[in-house]
Amino acid sequence: MNIFLMTYYLVSISFKDFGFWFWTLCYPLLLTGLFIMTASNMTGGGIENIDVGIQKDQELTEVIEEIDFINMTVMTEDEAVTGMKEGEISGYIHGDNTLLVTETGFDQTVLEMVINQIEKIESAGIPYENYDFEAQFIEENSQEAQPEAVLFYSLIAMIAFYGIFSGIEFMSSMQPNLDPMGARFAASPYSKIKFLSASVLGALMLNLATNIFILAVIIILYKINLFTELWPTLFLLFIANLTGIGLGLIIGLIPKINAGMKTTISVIFIIGLAALSGLMGPFIKIILIENNLMWVNTLNPLARLTDTMYKINFLRNYDDYWATIGMLIVYAAVFFGITLLALRRKQYDSI
Repeated sequence: MNIFLMTYYLVSISFKDFGFWFWTLCYPLLLTGLFIMTASNMTGGGIENIDVGIQKDQELTEVIEEIDFINMTVMTEDEAVTGMKEGEISGYIHGDNTLLVTETGFDQTVLEMVINQIEKIESAGIPYENYDFEAQFIEENSQEAQPEAVLFYSLIAMIAFYGIFSGIEFMSSMQPNLDPMGARFAASPYSKIKFLSASVLGALMLNLATNIFILAVIIILYKINLFTELWPTLFLLFIANLTGIGLGLIIGLIPKINAGMKTTISVIFIIGLAALSGLMGPFIKIILIENNLMWVNTLNPLARLTDTMYKINFLRNYDDYWATIGMLIVYAAVFFGITLLALRRKQYDSI
């Protein structure tokens, strides 16, 4: 049996499974509809300016004053802290171009990037008047810079990892103690590497198809353009799909537990990671994690994927792009390596 025929058989397994279609298509579409109702202001309204305080005679005063979307007010640090607590300003620039904030969010991210960009321009010797900060940081391409976009990016990150369900289904169906097909496979001379390749190819085809359909619904039906950098985003999602599939194969290796229970475990795990990345709103991500346990989301692939999509599409910032891809590839390589090693070592007393 060649690898493409095996891929066809494996795809047909998931294609006939209601649970697969519910979690990879119906559930994300339901969440999308709910997000549209709760974050409808993403499709209308203008860009709000960012209010910032600045120390008297601070060296960036003249440059900041020329940026249209930033409202600057000269004040002391004590006044700035009070203003931030009362929501009057988003940050305070003082000292050696240092940004003081009392919370994290979209405005604070933009301010930090503006300061970093100013320093880069200064180092490169480019005249400030020749640089369009507004085009760089808040470019309107049929979208508004609204923090609610994080909900959608977190949702997209979650569905990119839903290849986990195909991985579980494929691996569980190949175990002789869980599925008759597994008994036939174990008795056959079929290569473990070919089987793993067919599993990954089949899962990738199915999950990419559902991903593209959901993205089309968001962009075409709901008319929300989240992607100003489409191809880099699609490449990022492609790598994330591979990582999710690898995770599914690992979970599918768990012995003596049927595919239904493994799917339940995966749903809880993935939704938990998505919640930490912003799916349930900013409170968990910003207040509980980034302010107290930052290392959690540093290792959380969904959080890294969400943040990177947000940065490249809203802020045109590629600083974390390749680091995120590298982390996802490392995770995927570890998952596939463990799976192949386990398949080669697994033996059964009887089939």
